[in-house]
Amino acid sequence: MDSLIWSSLSWYLVPLLLLLLVLLEQTFYLKKKGTLPGPSLVFPFLGNVVPLVRNPTCFWETQSDLAQTSPLGVSANYIIGKFVVFIRSTDLSHKVFANVRPDAFHLMIHPLGWKFFGDHNVIYKFGQDHKDLRRLLAPNFTPRALSVYVSIQQRIVAEHLARWLRLSNGTPIRLRRLCRDMNLDASQNVFFGPYLSGESKERFNSDYKLFNLGLIKLPIERDQE
Repeated sequence: MDSLIWSSLSWYLVPLLLLLLVLLEQTFYLKKKGTLPGPSLVFPFLGNVVPLVRNPTCFWETQSDLAQTSPLGVSANYIIGKFVVFIRSTDLSHKVFANVRPDAFHLMIHPLGWKFFGDHNVIYKFGQDHKDLRRLLAPNFTPRALSVYVSIQQRIVAEHLARWLRLSNGTPIRLRRLCRDMNLDASQNVFFGPYLSGESKERFNSDYKLFNLGLIKLPIERDQE
């Protein structure tokens, strides 16, 4: 008899519990959002992760447009249990980056960013380790070094533009992948010069594509044996 009662009650308790969780989640989001521009309601538990994955460019452009309507230059959203603040304001961005330290802001880039970039990356270092690595990288970005890069980039861009004209043959063509290939070619020639073989370039291009696909997918970690 008792089991029958509990079975009957569960048909009411489970939906009520789920409804309560949804209400608490919405309340948490709305309380943090306050007057910031952003969605008034979010999909339970998932938030707005579906439009983010389906069309990340459109998602972030929308967030940027919303932030432009705020005097602070920020907008809000909610993604898989995480309250997200998008910052459009340059001044506010500088203040955030100036406070990157263990007891303040951490640069995440991605929920699994340390796997993509490596925990030895400069964006995950603090204090003296961060300063030492920045000091090692600084010579690569002096005016003299940048002037060398510009001449290489100019040559690469001219070569690709000429190739695009031949491919188009006077008709419109899609440029997104072509621009990506041009940027990869320029980066490889700037940082590695003529020392990358054709096979190495193909491997680099393939890995870079997988890297970017990983950044826009759901952040689900899978253990590997």
